[in-house]
Amino acid sequence: MIHNKIPIIDLFAGPGGLGEGFSSVLDNDQRIFDIKLSIEKDENAHKTLELRGFFRKFAKGKVPPEYYEILQEKNLDKREQLISALYEKYPTEALEAKKEAWLAELGSENYPSEKIDNRIKESLNGQKNWLLIGGPPCQAFSLVGRSRVGGIDDEDHRVYLYKEYLRIIAVHHPTVFVMENVKGLLSANLNGEKVFDWILNDLRNPSSVFKETNAPKYKIYSLSTEPKSVDAFGNPTYKDDRDFLIQSEKFRIPQKRHRVILLGIREDVDVLPGTLTQGLKETDLKSVIGDLPKVRSGLGRSIVSSETVNGAKKRIYKNEIDSDLNWEQKINSMKEEILSWKEFKTKLPIEKVKASSFSTGSEYIECKTPDISNPLFNWYYDKNLNGVCNHETRSHLMEDLKRYLFAAIYAEKFKRFPRLTDYETYGAELMPDHVNALSGKFADRFRVQMPDCAATTVTSHISKDGHYFIHYDMDQCRSLTVREAARIQTFPDNYLFCGSRTAQYHQVGNAVPPYLAFQISEIVYDIFKKNNDLKSEIKIQKKAVSYIK
Repeated sequence: MIHNKIPIIDLFAGPGGLGEGFSSVLDNDQRIFDIKLSIEKDENAHKTLELRGFFRKFAKGKVPPEYYEILQEKNLDKREQLISALYEKYPTEALEAKKEAWLAELGSENYPSEKIDNRIKESLNGQKNWLLIGGPPCQAFSLVGRSRVGGIDDEDHRVYLYKEYLRIIAVHHPTVFVMENVKGLLSANLNGEKVFDWILNDLRNPSSVFKETNAPKYKIYSLSTEPKSVDAFGNPTYKDDRDFLIQSEKFRIPQKRHRVILLGIREDVDVLPGTLTQGLKETDLKSVIGDLPKVRSGLGRSIVSSETVNGAKKRIYKNEIDSDLNWEQKINSMKEEILSWKEFKTKLPIEKVKASSFSTGSEYIECKTPDISNPLFNWYYDKNLNGVCNHETRSHLMEDLKRYLFAAIYAEKFKRFPRLTDYETYGAELMPDHVNALSGKFADRFRVQMPDCAATTVTSHISKDGHYFIHYDMDQCRSLTVREAARIQTFPDNYLFCGSRTAQYHQVGNAVPPYLAFQISEIVYDIFKKNNDLKSEIKIQKKAVSYIK
């Protein structure tokens, strides 16, 4: 049993997905892990971290009612005022939360190493056994990012931001670290070298890079695969680099998110870690978002005319009236048209959508959710919330709404999402008005999420548009809301994302799924427990030897 909480330093924290998972491990309703410092450069994500840090300063079930009043506030400006009032009413907890969440950019001139190191030392307060977590920014390694620029640019500072993570290992010697990055890391090459190989070598021996330090060495483990053997230096070895890849849908996450997550254990900790336990079946999308209130899309603009000028599209728009009646008429008209086409034609009467039965959503909707049948009910549910927050739809172009509606109808009919060639087959007006629409680079640019399997990866791109995240329900005819994306990412329903809706989407897309982090945290906790038990056993043996003498 570990009586003292295990300190955590969280780097490149985003909105706190990794930290939330680790903070959710309880023993007798007491948190096992204690986040001492979360470092994040994005202002809105920092506000989210700070508010969640405040939430965690209270024991389970003891969070003040004012916190829930913030979640239930629909107006963003008033919400900010309520947060300020909350911090004034509970100054001790607020101060602790502000110390925990630090708005800072690692690797930048404004935050030199000495400043970072001092803050980490202050946060750890002399504790030697602690955990480092985080995911250095990974756009430079992502497959999409590399396809856009033709490879990895060695001038891109993000390639080397992991070295700031490595430097902190070298200087501060965490007992265990967990580092997350994109799948593209495994295939990335820079100047003829495999990026993953030199990252592994660096992490095993941080002093090989930061020679002025006297850092211990680390053993690097996969969290999903047991090692096949041990090399001459005691390092675990694996059959393939892909053994370090975690396919989230295999571990009860309702999302096909594939990420490299490395587990590092300091050389003096003689513990063989466990691995994640695979779920018996995939958690499907409908089971985790189907119990959220139905909301309709907003009506934005429609294209009046379009022409190509100097290789770029120039469009003239008109604003649509965003009313229930107008939405109802337009969506039902498009629905009737699509269902009149040959493959979709039905002899049954076409059921018209009633917009009056649901709204465009809100920053808070009073309702009963999640349903008890939700496979992650206990994870999402908070009896004090009495509704759902961050569940408001975007407004879309009329032309995009027709594509969304077609995609949902097509998916229901053929049990797969349509690609752009399918859109083209059924009508030129379904094709997006882009110069590169038929280039073949983004054949699935408009993608409906299938209800009966895990969703595709939620990324930060969801903040730009919803084309890749179309809701499967044709009657709602829209892209996913922030809360639906958060459910897919497995954030609890009482986890509030601060800032504008665009900022909220960005935060959700950049996060590590908390429920996956929770499963990882149980493995990490076991390492600390076994190491603690081992130290206790050694002390007992030493006492026994002393007594015999």
